[in-house]
Amino acid sequence: MTVSATSNNDAKVNANSAPVANPADSYNIGDASEASKISNQFMTLMIAQIENQDPTNPMDSNEYVSQLAQMSQVESLELIRENQAMQMTMLENSTIVQSASLIGKQAMVPASELTLADEPITGKVFLESAAEQVSVDIKDENGKVVATVELGAQSKGDIPFEIDPEALGLPPGEYTLAAKASADGDITELSTFLVGEIEKIHFASASGMMLAEMSNGLGTVSVLSISEVAGSKDSNSNPDKSQES
Repeated sequence: MTVSATSNNDAKVNANSAPVANPADSYNIGDASEASKISNQFMTLMIAQIENQDPTNPMDSNEYVSQLAQMSQVESLELIRENQAMQMTMLENSTIVQSASLIGKQAMVPASELTLADEPITGKVFLESAAEQVSVDIKDENGKVVATVELGAQSKGDIPFEIDPEALGLPPGEYTLAAKASADGDITELSTFLVGEIEKIHFASASGMMLAEMSNGLGTVSVLSISEVAGSKDSNSNPDKSQES
């Protein structure tokens, strides 16, 4: 299923299956449904059975009634299945169309790898308890620490930071982050979250999972892992907590 929506940077919403389906087309409304086909086949077989039965030993009428009751149950179940499938198609189409509104928005996602250009990239770490010292090491492609963002003593909660390539003297390229906090002599590794623009939305029909393709080299992440969403970069450079995962 594929929907395309264009933002200022020609971002697209993509899904890796067929074009957005019209539920009526998907189930051939106007043609015979599977339930009616099953019913017709059953009646054809029953009529043939009656016509070819032994007239000296006819089938018990109770057996006919039992078969008709079973057929009615099968037909009802098939109708329920068709209705559920149609509702799922309509829900999938609606979800993909709505996802177009995410394109161009700034989002905070869990990430430790990024691509630096000229613009600063903001992020955060989360502390479960207060720390005496918090820092974020920036490593180059060879794993060498080329810069460190010192955040000092911090209390529990979200701790924002910024990676400014000009201030840190970092050339454009790919980098990896390693955040840590120390308290009472113990060092704890921290997960990092970074801000990037949502460039594309991918919808996997088979799994029902929606994925967001991010800028700044943050890769593709599940929409469910987005912790914060804000407006476009021009209107709002720092995401607020408008969407919580």
